[in-house]
Amino acid sequence: MRLISEFLGGYRDVSRAEISGLLSSYGGKITNETENFLFFSTDQPDKIASRVAFSKRIGKIIGDGEEIELSSDKTYAIREKRDSGNRSLIESVARRISGKVDLDNPDVVFYIYNSNEPIITEVIHERRMNELVDHRYKTKPMNHPSSISPILARGMINIAGLKEGERFIDPFAGTGTYLIEGYRMGIESLGIDRSWKMVEGGNKNLRHFGFQENIRHGDFSELVSEDNFSAIVTDPPYGRGAKIFSQSRDSLYARFFSLISGFPGTKVFCLPSVELNALAREFISVETVGKIRVHNSLTRYILLSP
Repeated sequence: MRLISEFLGGYRDVSRAEISGLLSSYGGKITNETENFLFFSTDQPDKIASRVAFSKRIGKIIGDGEEIELSSDKTYAIREKRDSGNRSLIESVARRISGKVDLDNPDVVFYIYNSNEPIITEVIHERRMNELVDHRYKTKPMNHPSSISPILARGMINIAGLKEGERFIDPFAGTGTYLIEGYRMGIESLGIDRSWKMVEGGNKNLRHFGFQENIRHGDFSELVSEDNFSAIVTDPPYGRGAKIFSQSRDSLYARFFSLISGFPGTKVFCLPSVELNALAREFISVETVGKIRVHNSLTRYILLSP
């Protein structure tokens, strides 16, 4: 099935990496890319649509002259993004559809990208924050200023190419956001954290969401004794000038990179500087698949090591 994903503004690289990871899980391939869109094919479009965090909209492409099948008891609406000077195509598309129009609450939405080469789609995903972010985050027992956002955590799990039934490990589990987002998508996980306070708080958060406690106290070096995990997905919690446990930031990162270099699965992690990106490349083969500006003094670089 041919599909089109509209990039989320400012997150083109992350959006592409996320869909690429999901296609590696569910099958399919990227077929083309423009400034605003990613074109891909897959036999599992609904799986992709249910997972994505960084696509504005995904639609099944309807070819020229292709019959648009819609049950007569279904309602529909047609939306259009039209380039200046182009004549609207809504009326001509509507003539190809049976069913009843409902502009407020339709069962099916068709979306027309009306540019030089118009593309007609049946929408299978539109990004809505109230659906993407679980409302229980607002009342979770444990918060921390450096916690990863649920959206980025979800996106990074997708970039890792994980699917239901697989397992990943977060060696800097903190408040448990990666584990929570993994569980929400049917993916198993284990968390490790050196701080007892974070272990207790992270497990409280997991219980708050109705998930099992699965963060244990320990050092990230315990990764070497873990197996049966398909990926490491994490956000090492070290600030630019921080010294933690009497070690410099760079020596801690170097120790981490050295440890994960022997891990056979996929690694996806965030770093807070381009200097650390270079340090990572001294130990492992990595690709910077995107960056997200958190605030004036922090940009998270997302790295993938297959």
